[in-house]
Amino acid sequence: MLLLSVVSMALLLQVQAQKKTNKQVVRYDTIIRKHVTKPAVKPVPAAKVELVLPTPEFINQPYYYDKNDNRLIKLENATAQLLTKKKTFGLKGAKQFFTMDGASSKIRFTTKTGITFFIKTTGDVIDLTSYIKLYKFISNDEKREVTISSKEGMLNNNEQEKGKLISLSVKMISKDNYMIQFSEALEAGEYGFVWVKNMEQKEFSVAAFGIDWKSSD
Repeated sequence: MLLLSVVSMALLLQVQAQKKTNKQVVRYDTIIRKHVTKPAVKPVPAAKVELVLPTPEFINQPYYYDKNDNRLIKLENATAQLLTKKKTFGLKGAKQFFTMDGASSKIRFTTKTGITFFIKTTGDVIDLTSYIKLYKFISNDEKREVTISSKEGMLNNNEQEKGKLISLSVKMISKDNYMIQFSEALEAGEYGFVWVKNMEQKEFSVAAFGIDWKSSD
């Protein structure tokens, strides 16, 4: 009787174990992870590149500054003679004028606003605007001329003065280096920088150039 009970108990345990084995196991594909908030990464600003302005090669010679390419362009080296002309034996006065060969300069620019020039000095110039002048020349018979002074005479004089003096300003950009700027746009025509420190000379070096208007201006 005891043996029968033990056998029955063993069979019961075997049936229960088989039921557990046949029970379908539920699997989940979703993996749950703990959310961790990362600190925001601030973008590193790009290093600012400082623009190094070019320096003129020769002293007391203006160079055109090309802003787009950050470079200097040398102007035409010309020579102007300082002449004095009496009108009708002096009865209509007299005039002094610069004249140089060639009706136009081979060095030409098309920008009419924001034109800038650089010039380097020896360091002994106190007021640069007293020594360097920019004149607008007038073309006449394969010459470029500009009146720099005139004196009235006893008779009326209807002769129109040629060219004009252009107002400019000078700004120091580094030791002995200066920037030449203009308050108004340069008109189309022929121009020349003249170093007028010694007006007793008869010949003067001129840094000449021309301004052409763009078709869209």
